[in-house]
Amino acid sequence: MRLAAALALLASLAGRAGAVDLVLPAGAERTHAATVPLATHRVAVAPFDGETVPRRAVEGVVTRQVWRAPLPPGGTPLMVVAPLREALAADGWRVALDCEARACGGFDFRFAVDVTPAPAMFVDLNAFRYLSAVKDDAWLTVLASVSAGVAYVQATHVGPPDEDAVAAAPTGRAAAPAGAPAVAADLAARGRAILSDLTFAPGGTALTTRDYASLAMVAAFLRDDPDATVALVGHTDAEGGTEGNLAISRRRAEAVRDRLIAEHGVDPARVEARGVAYFAPLASNADAAGRALNRRVEVVVTSVGATGASPLAPDPGTPPPDSR
Repeated sequence: MRLAAALALLASLAGRAGAVDLVLPAGAERTHAATVPLATHRVAVAPFDGETVPRRAVEGVVTRQVWRAPLPPGGTPLMVVAPLREALAADGWRVALDCEARACGGFDFRFAVDVTPAPAMFVDLNAFRYLSAVKDDAWLTVLASVSAGVAYVQATHVGPPDEDAVAAAPTGRAAAPAGAPAVAADLAARGRAILSDLTFAPGGTALTTRDYASLAMVAAFLRDDPDATVALVGHTDAEGGTEGNLAISRRRAEAVRDRLIAEHGVDPARVEARGVAYFAPLASNADAAGRALNRRVEVVVTSVGATGASPLAPDPGTPPPDSR
């Protein structure tokens, strides 16, 4: 597959393992790209052992890209990863971990590793593969998943810290003012945040009529960066059917968008609303606490200006108080 061959070149993403160009296959679409001069990436080095996923926290220049591409009938995550694994070995990389969904640890493994939020990245808990590899002082992780004939591939490269880039990195929005809601710091540092203070009418999709500090902070973020755009992403728990949950999650995101536009003067062209139902859970849906955590609306930065932040590491945040 040309996609897998192209991914074999990802070791050069941070400009430290050779100057080569990525050649993506026809039909491939990049859904996310971000580089942070100094950040931490959690690299899994062994499968879930029954209690935890052994990980190594690697610091440096973190570059992440995500692609979505069509697959031939019967395509599997291994079809994406196998050629990449061979290319890395030929280039002197040592594979630290290579496992598929169940062997990795399934749900417990998936939520122990860093994954770009939906809709940019999608992980089918029954059809994914994870690869981590190291060469000298650089690390590379690849997470590939397949769903309905489409491959989703996330590749994260960590190279040595770039002292010049760190010194030149903008800091104007990295620190939220004292007393600011957590959403401000999350947007500045990670490019995404859970709007945990939102409440909806019981069993409905309309926002209750009160002021929300999180929405004021989203509006302020957009005012501070005239080039920024965001997506509001609604999530549900796993109770009920797919179509119903997709509709509920979308309508809740739309309700938040409407409030931002009507009460905070946000330009409609700068905010979109999407619903992903129960396809991006933060916790198990087996108990009430996990279901409450999964019911949420998130804001995801989709583009920023020259001084904007880039999303890299997801943060579960705090569960919203509404009930589905």
